[in-house]
Amino acid sequence: MAKLESTRPLQGDSTSAGLEPLVRVNQQACQRVASFLAGKEVPPDQEESALPGFPSELIGNFFLALVAICHQTSPPGHLPLEGTVSGIQRRGWDYLFGRLEQASRQDQTLLRPERWNQLSALDVKQFFHDAELGDRLTDPHLRAELLRDLGSKMMSQGWSFADQLYRHCGGRIAAGQPNLLQVLSRFRAYNDPVHKKSYFFLALMRNSGLWHYGDSESLGPPVDYHEVRGHLRLGTISIADHDLLEKVRAKRAVTEKDDVAIRQAVHDAIMYISERSGLRNPSQLHYLFWNLFRSICTREAPQCFVLRSAFALPDRYMHFVKDGGACPFASLCPSAGSPDPVCEHLFETDYY
Repeated sequence: MAKLESTRPLQGDSTSAGLEPLVRVNQQACQRVASFLAGKEVPPDQEESALPGFPSELIGNFFLALVAICHQTSPPGHLPLEGTVSGIQRRGWDYLFGRLEQASRQDQTLLRPERWNQLSALDVKQFFHDAELGDRLTDPHLRAELLRDLGSKMMSQGWSFADQLYRHCGGRIAAGQPNLLQVLSRFRAYNDPVHKKSYFFLALMRNSGLWHYGDSESLGPPVDYHEVRGHLRLGTISIADHDLLEKVRAKRAVTEKDDVAIRQAVHDAIMYISERSGLRNPSQLHYLFWNLFRSICTREAPQCFVLRSAFALPDRYMHFVKDGGACPFASLCPSAGSPDPVCEHLFETDYY
């Protein structure tokens, strides 16, 4: 994990050659963000659709399958995943969600491990094809492979529903044996050492009111590239290793070790801000950061001071954007107004 700038540690550190930290969490910057958020109304972490009419056991399967293939929906150098669902323009996760919901309402066998085990790349392309924009989903072959792995391993355990996995683990996220993080990591889609997809799936199940955890404090934030970009710009984390910083600035691919160090630092920063702000809900804080960063703190044209578009910002977060301004963190952000703000690191992965 990322070593902190102060002497008060959170959980650990990631070092280069065992000497210097690759990435640091800046507690002072985190405290400024925490103080800003203290007392503010942070919306609950929830989805735009509660999947009305779906049996509860299939809701778990819906999220297990969808999160498994939710990665790289706006990768650098590619057009972002987007299209129209029920007459509404959607993007990224929202488009994935809407199209799978549509397909599953027509054919609920799509939410069964036996069906996942048979899916091809062509099937995946067809599910997420948009009539106007065409095929924007990258690497359908890999996503089909992830679903087949999920289906075959569920079947090998005799599990038809995600709820059986939950009961097998006694509702424990990380405590005891077995626990949900360990068991999820057996699936190819969920074996990320920083647990992005696992935390996301577990939060979705909690927020749907279906699962409750005996060690809910173990539910960390599911860090993705939008949050990496936002926290690098906010300065809540900083890249201490010169060579790594140069790679990120030059948009050159980093190593797996670098990727884990960066994302773990963001994880630790969010945990720190969650505690110090009084919110004490890292998943809820993740949803705030994720929605604001992907809508406002965009890769190429961040809207620091003037809101030009809030394409993906749900209405419940609009109170953070007021008085004609745009990014609510602009007054705290050392990158606000920069002509060349840092972007997230480049790493080819299906973890996020």
